[in-house]
Amino acid sequence: MRVGVCKVELFINESFSLKDKRRVMNSIKQKLRNRFNVSIIEIPVNSQWKRGDLGISCVGLDEGGVRSTMDQIIRFIEEDDRFEVSDITVDIL
Repeated sequence: MRVGVCKVELFINESFSLKDKRRVMNSIKQKLRNRFNVSIIEIPVNSQWKRGDLGISCVGLDEGGVRSTMDQIIRFIEEDDRFEVSDITVDIL
């Protein structure tokens, strides 16, 4: 069994308040949960309304399956035009 862990740093272009940030972050978290059935947490970033960090994890039988799922998740996030991806870190354990 393998576990994939991913940290994604986002820059939210159209966010002008914490309320705007929360709306975008909750939306992307729900979409990822529904589509990929993964665990997601928003990592606190000291009340910065232009930046959001997500922690994503998934479990699979082999490294190839987990890596494939993580690649699909990253592609899905990068296609969303509400924000820019600043950094991505992926670890397969």
